[in-house]
Amino acid sequence: MSASRPDYGVWRRTSPFAVVFFLGATVRAVAGSYIQLVASFGAIAYLTRFDFLTRGSLPWAILLAVLAIGAGALLRYSFFRFKLEEDRILIRQGFVKRTALDVPFDRVQGINVERSLVDRALGLVTVRLDTAGTATAEGRLPAVSTELADWLRTRVDRGRRGKRVGDGEDGLGRPVGEADAGAEDLAGMPEDASAPATGKVLVSLTNSDMLRIGLADRKALVLAGALAALAQAAEPFEEAILGVLDGLQTAVADLGTFSQATAVILVVLAGLFLLLLAVVIGAFLRHHDFTLWRQGTAFRSRGGLLTQKEVVVESAKIQQLTLSRNLVLRWFGRYRLEALPAGAIPVPGGDNTGNLEIAENLTVPLLDGSVAEQMRRQVLGTEAPGLTLIPASPGFMRVSPYYIRALVLRSVAVPVLGGAVFTLGQWGPAAITSAPFAAWCLLWLALSGLIGLQSWRRRGYLHDEEGLASRRGLIGSRVDAFLFRKVQGVTVKRSPLQRRRGLATLEVHLSSGVVTVPYIARDTAAGLRDYILYKVESTRLPWH
Repeated sequence: MSASRPDYGVWRRTSPFAVVFFLGATVRAVAGSYIQLVASFGAIAYLTRFDFLTRGSLPWAILLAVLAIGAGALLRYSFFRFKLEEDRILIRQGFVKRTALDVPFDRVQGINVERSLVDRALGLVTVRLDTAGTATAEGRLPAVSTELADWLRTRVDRGRRGKRVGDGEDGLGRPVGEADAGAEDLAGMPEDASAPATGKVLVSLTNSDMLRIGLADRKALVLAGALAALAQAAEPFEEAILGVLDGLQTAVADLGTFSQATAVILVVLAGLFLLLLAVVIGAFLRHHDFTLWRQGTAFRSRGGLLTQKEVVVESAKIQQLTLSRNLVLRWFGRYRLEALPAGAIPVPGGDNTGNLEIAENLTVPLLDGSVAEQMRRQVLGTEAPGLTLIPASPGFMRVSPYYIRALVLRSVAVPVLGGAVFTLGQWGPAAITSAPFAAWCLLWLALSGLIGLQSWRRRGYLHDEEGLASRRGLIGSRVDAFLFRKVQGVTVKRSPLQRRRGLATLEVHLSSGVVTVPYIARDTAAGLRDYILYKVESTRLPWH
């Protein structure tokens, strides 16, 4: 297909390699309902008294399932069609339940692409059409040519530029004359709109940054849990494993005390090294050569080693900015930024409410505070100039100290009650008044007090006439910032302790989630609620 003059009105198929895409989608759908499948087969086996193992039917059942999944993928590919019109794209898919999607180009906010290693070798991409006002990818075109992806991106960007000029406003609802200085003229944009050279590069990560991302990744804990689950799964090989361990123990026992301690330390260090190596390799796979740039009123990110993802998010679609850091990122002096779009809704034509195709969040895995503030100014524009994403900013106001008492009561109750039940069951009522149980209660009280004090010191909020930022954290920190006109609902909640002290919790509902400001004065919470609702009702600017 010519990128400059496509053939309109012709129904097309994607590349035959799209079968792999549909195969993966079918496997994910089956895996998502594995509990129902296991329950169904178990019920059939019980009712028919059929023994799959002794009758040798299990391999045939597995083969039949594989053939059924492959046939389903082939059928989904065979019934997938798309057609380009001058102002829209039409998609037809499904063989049992037919789905027809009609996506006007002026509704498309971004063209996100994903390329695996095989796709790059074949010059193919998977295109996701991200539309206005939803968090779902309204349509996907698997295994299409890069020329088609470039044409779609150029067509959408030019149409959006023309709409802004025609309406006299930019993508944020501001007059064109007040648009960001970083906005590029898209009218003369080349066909390859994915090149960062067409926009201003904001973040470009290096190999040393991949190491920092890996060290700060929480997935090390997930891997440790996976290893524990793997250890349980290895119970059938328990005797062989114990034999190996006994041999190692005998070898270590022949060494001196110092050598034994050294061997244990080396084993522990080797395990930690393997965990860190795994998360660093994961960081390279996900974020290698990560680049974030600004193009017009949209942010684009691209990165990945084997599978390369490109995400495009319009500034107007961003509902909330979240800047966070854990202990490792704090040590490196870096942050993680997320630009959150609207919340998830069902995919049109989905078979159930769990059939969701979530639009990609714009995530910057590593950046410094100055770049985060630059992105905040570009996303919010001239609105809410008094907000900040930096958690150490002196502008944040702390919540009431009674927040500490609430956290202590909440964190002490379960351990103390659980310890009391365990003590009664093991040693009887007399042990409740013993010194060990009292020490247990005092330990948890002291620990909860320290946690409550630290959480209160990190809790705070900051607002101006157009937006609000909420700060929280314990060891790390997190700041959520949003504009009042993006708000979907506001609630003021009061617990018994808050009612006695004249306090309340402000709960702000956005289409991207919920942001809370706990334990502030009741009058302040009510005033903020009324003012936010007033700004929502009085603004003429859209929320997406």
